[in-house]
Amino acid sequence: MTDERTVHAREAIRLLNVKEAARYLGTTPASLYSMVWRREVPFVKLGRSLRFDMNDLDALIEASKFKPDNLENPRRPE
Repeated sequence: MTDERTVHAREAIRLLNVKEAARYLGTTPASLYSMVWRREVPFVKLGRSLRFDMNDLDALIEASKFKPDNLENPRRPE
C-alpha cells in the first residue's frame, strides 16, 4: 500500500543524480557510469550533469526481472 505523501514526494523528486540513482538501483556509481557508457540505462544530460528519471529506472528494473518458466517443487511429497 502506498501512502499519499510517498506518492507526492516521488512526483516532486523525479530526476535523480548518479549517486541517488545508483543507490535506488542497488549498485555503485561506477557501475552506473558503465551502464550509461554502454547505453544500457536511459539518462538525461543537463549540461555536464547526468540525471535519471525514476520512471525509467522503474521500467529498467521491471524489464530486468527474470521470471521462472517452469518452477518445479524441489521438495519431495511427504
